[in-house]
Amino acid sequence: MHTPYFSFGIDVDLFYKDYDEVLGYVDDLGIEWVRQQVWWEHIEGSKGYYVWDELDNVVEAVGQHHHKLLVSIVRSPGWATEDGNPGMPADPNDLGDCLYAMASRYRGRIQAYEIWNEQNYAVENAGYVQGPGCYVELLKVAYTRIKEAEPLAIVLFGPLTPTGVNDPAIAIDDIAYLEAAYRYQDGVVRNYFDVLAAHVAGTLNPPETLWPDNPGPGPGWVDHPTHYFRHVENIRKVMEENGDGDKQIWITEFGWASIEGITEVPAPGYEYAGYNTAQDQADYLVRALEMGRTTYQPWMGAMFIWNLNFARTNPPDDQKSAFGLIDPAGNPRPAYHAVKDYVARYSRWP
Repeated sequence: MHTPYFSFGIDVDLFYKDYDEVLGYVDDLGIEWVRQQVWWEHIEGSKGYYVWDELDNVVEAVGQHHHKLLVSIVRSPGWATEDGNPGMPADPNDLGDCLYAMASRYRGRIQAYEIWNEQNYAVENAGYVQGPGCYVELLKVAYTRIKEAEPLAIVLFGPLTPTGVNDPAIAIDDIAYLEAAYRYQDGVVRNYFDVLAAHVAGTLNPPETLWPDNPGPGPGWVDHPTHYFRHVENIRKVMEENGDGDKQIWITEFGWASIEGITEVPAPGYEYAGYNTAQDQADYLVRALEMGRTTYQPWMGAMFIWNLNFARTNPPDDQKSAFGLIDPAGNPRPAYHAVKDYVARYSRWP
C-alpha cells in the first residue's frame, strides 16, 4: 500500500441486519471504511466446507454502497482447536486455508484483513491468552495465504486490547505482548503484516491527556496509560524501536462511552460511561480524529470509530451500546452529527 494514507472508518454490525439501513448511516456520515467482525466458526463449521451466504450478502451490500471493507477474523471452529473452544487454532494452516478461500472468493471486494482481535485478552480467546509466538505463527500463515490469493489486500497485525494486566487467565499487557512479538525469532513478524492495528481506550479522559505527565481530570481511570487515547503513542514507540517505523498504525476501535440517552446505569467495568455526557463523546471523538489527521501524521492511517449501530443490536445496558453513534431507536446522537460535520471538511474520496 502507498503511505502516507489517512482515512475515516467505523465499526458496524451488518450480519443479518438491514444492510441498506446500516450502510445508509455510513453514507450519510461520509465515512470511507467499515469494519465488520467475521466469525470463522460460522464460515467453516466442518473442515473444507464453507458457508458463504451471509458474508456474500455483506460484501455485496458494502460494495453497492461504495465503501471499503475491513474484516476482522476471529473465533476458531471447534474442530480446529485442541479442546473445541473458539480460541486460536491448533494448526495455523487451518485458518490459512480458510483465508485463502475467502481472499480468492472476494478478490478486490474485501480490501483489508485483520488477523484476530485482542489476542492478548482472555475473554476474546476462550479464556486464556496464547503466547505472542503462537500469534506470530498464525499471522505468518494468514499473511502468506491471503497474499497468494489477493496480493493487493492489506493484512493487519491484530489489535491488542489496552491493558496493564499480566495474567494469561485475564490479559497480557499490550506493550509487553507487542515487544515479545517483535523479539520472537529475531523480529520475523516484520515480514508478515502491512499495517499494525491498535485499539485504544478513552474511558473518561479527554484525548489530549496522558498519564503520567498530563493526567485526566476524572475521579478514576487516570493512573495508567492504557486509560488514554494517546496510549497509541506508546504503541508507535515499540514499532519504531523495532525497525517498523515505515509502517502505519490503523486504530480499528476507539471511542468514548456515554449512557446519556441509552440507559440509566453503566455496564459493570464501564462505569466511566456514566460520567461522560453525550456532548463529551462528540467533542472527544472529533478532537481525536483531528489529532490523527494532523499530529500523528504520517504514521496514522485509517481511524475506525467504535461504533455505529451496536445500540440497535444489543440491549441498552450492554457496554457496547453506550459507545454507539446512534441510539436504540436509530436516532443520531450528538457524536453522529459532530463526526459527520468533521468528515465533510476533510474527506478525500468520492
